[in-house]
Formats: sequence, C-alpha cells, structure tokens
Amino acid sequence: MSKFVNKIQEICNENKKVAMYIDMDGTIIEYHLYKPDEIAEKMGKEYLDNEPLVNVIDVLEEISKIDNIEMHILSLSKTNEITEKKKIWLKKYTPFIKEKNWIILTKETGDYTNENRNEIKGKNIELRQKDYDKSIMLDDEQAVLRAAKKMLDNKVEVFHVSSALV
Repeated sequence: MSKFVNKIQEICNENKKVAMYIDMDGTIIEYHLYKPDEIAEKMGKEYLDNEPLVNVIDVLEEISKIDNIEMHILSLSKTNEITEKKKIWLKKYTPFIKEKNWIILTKETGDYTNENRNEIKGKNIELRQKDYDKSIMLDDEQAVLRAAKKMLDNKVEVFHVSSALV
C-alpha cells in the first residue's frame, strides 16, 4: 500500500463518512496547454484523445475500496461540448466512480466565472459537507487547493496530485 493510500486510510479510520473530490485535467487525465483563445475549440476536438494518468487512477481505484469513502469527480469545463466529452472519458477510465458523483461545472452555462474559478470547487464541497465528517480534495492547482483549505479549514484535507504518486 502506498504512502498516499495509507494517509487516506488514516483519515477514513478517524471519520465515519468521508468524501473524496478528484479533479480531472492534469490530475487523472493528460493536460495540454493551449493558447487562451484556442482552449475551448482544441479541448473540444481533442479531449477524448488525452491519455489517462494510469498510476493515479490505479491508486484512486484502490482507495475506492475503503468502506467509508465516497468518490466524486469535481472538474471545471469551459463548454457543454467539453463537459460531454469528459463524461464519455470518465465512463471509459473511471468506472469505479459513480456517475451520480460526477460534478462537472461548466463555464458556458454559468456554473463558474474567471473571477471565481479558484474558489468554486471549495464552495461545491462546502454545499455537500453536511453529508460527510471529512472531505478530501485531490487537484493539480495549488490556488484551488489553498482556496478550499481556507474556506473549509479542518473539514477538508487537500492534496496535490503528486501526493498520489508516493
């Protein structure tokens, strides 16, 4: 068992019901950098060609077998087209995460803005926190992780994706 899995197991042992919120782009799926004005178009066309980060997904599948943890996807998407591609990708590569636990916030439909993008994931966790004793967040963006920790304090444990690899 990896150091990360052990840490998650410890958190689960200390709490009755735990939620784990997992980012997608750059966390469980390869992420490409595009010019700002090309992001929506290129991601929409190329999303399903992006490779899964198998080492991270394997660790998450192991964690999903812990009795008192519920796995969630918590991802941002610029367009409805990209949101639909993300759903197809998730069905293929993360069947151990229930579809009802996919939270994909879409900019095109007003779920988030450029101004609140760093805080919106923490706010979504906060809305669901009443159902859990503790939440865990796995993301590749430090600004997002810091914002969630500041908002939720001791109700959430935040981890950069690199932690899942040790």
